[in-house]
Amino acid sequence: MFNTALTNLQLFGIGFSFGLAGPCLLVCAPALITYVVGRQRPWKQALRDIFVFLSGRFLAYLVLGYLAGLSGIILRRFCSLDLFALVKALGGVIIILLGIYVWWTREPFFGWHNCNTNRIFSFSSLFILGFIIGVFPCAPLLALLLEITLISKTALQGMFYALFFGLGTFISGFIVIGGLSGILIWLPMKMLKSKRSNLVFRIICALFLVWLGLSLIFRLYPFSVYKTGVVN
Repeated sequence: MFNTALTNLQLFGIGFSFGLAGPCLLVCAPALITYVVGRQRPWKQALRDIFVFLSGRFLAYLVLGYLAGLSGIILRRFCSLDLFALVKALGGVIIILLGIYVWWTREPFFGWHNCNTNRIFSFSSLFILGFIIGVFPCAPLLALLLEITLISKTALQGMFYALFFGLGTFISGFIVIGGLSGILIWLPMKMLKSKRSNLVFRIICALFLVWLGLSLIFRLYPFSVYKTGVVN
């Protein structure tokens, strides 16, 4: 019992460090912060968007932990599927759509005048994007999952271990990304007074998101830590 509790605490600590200043932060922060800042919404609503994204990634970690508990072979095969490129492309498309959404944040999105429709699009897109980014792990996370394979006796135990790791990344990611977003949301509100300057700022954020999406699709993602996610 003591050894299990110690292992869970260690996994939580590793996850916290990954989300604080590690690969989990480097992969997720650029697109997520740009989207949140570009929408220029109140900080509480921005925190909701961050929560939704991190929840999708957290669910992905639980799935990976379950697979790790089943078998390391299954985990390796899952991470080396031919679908990897397709799923990365889907993530890129979602980021591009979020960029367009930022561009149109003050106008009806593609002619959708229903505010609930826009809210559903934002919620589902962020959740799916978080899941996609989390479900194909970077090299450090994959190494940790293979370690979970060695110490897990069942699939549920593997998922339980991943739960503590995921909680660590979730909490630290929420603190860091939420804090940075709060600062970057406050600055434009203080510095950009005119509608034209706000429009230019949103366009810049939107273009950056589109670039990130295209980079992900064509395997030019700026952070090499994500490129090492597939094990051959």
